Amino acid sequence: MRNLRDVGGYPTTDGQRQTRWRTLYRSGCTDELDNAGQRWLSDVGLRTIIDLRDSQEVAERPSVFATSSQLGYVRMPFYDGPPLDNFAPDLHRGYRRELDELGEHLAGLVHTLVAPGTLPALVHCAAGKDRTGVAIGVLLAAVGTRPDLIAEDYALSEKCLGPDNVRTAREWVLRRGYDWAVWEHVTYTPPERMLYTLAYLEERYGGVEQYLVQHGLDRSKLADIRELLTEEVL
Repeated sequence: MRNLRDVGGYPTTDGQRQTRWRTLYRSGCTDELDNAGQRWLSDVGLRTIIDLRDSQEVAERPSVFATSSQLGYVRMPFYDGPPLDNFAPDLHRGYRRELDELGEHLAGLVHTLVAPGTLPALVHCAAGKDRTGVAIGVLLAAVGTRPDLIAEDYALSEKCLGPDNVRTAREWVLRRGYDWAVWEHVTYTPPERMLYTLAYLEERYGGVEQYLVQHGLDRSKLADIRELLTEEVL
């Protein structure tokens, strides 16, 4: 299981609270997690797995938790259709597009997390880097985490995934006849990319609160998610 980490310990902008430990996790795909790993996640109190992958990804690499009797498994695909032919990625614009197109999904994610019995939860996609990065970025922003720390958390994916991820991605790109020079940047997670995304959230929507409310989240749920995901600094 790659790129698994806890997003606890990040202070809020007022310095009075921080994100709770062992409450919200992020990772890559869970299809290869062995029994010992599954028991560990259960033993630390995890209750819910939220899978952001599309139907094809899930069919090719089924989650080991899909039929679990110990943990809840929830599918919330960001996109669920065939990949675009000759798609040339630009993650700076791609993350902004996700914000523009997936507002209801992200508001729904908050609504799911605040439901009784959902937390602690793990949010994941394939590598735990892009879709998960945007989702966790929005969640951390919603509870008042400093933007620089959200960007630092995002940047950790590159270190956690390591050079094997670059090699695997390069093989995937070349097998499809794509230009590696165009795709190489998708394997990296520079903090500036997340800062750019958060700045767009402010400029385009007036901040994360307005963004989520505009896309259907009740304002009371904002208070709920802050209370559930943060705690006072002792």
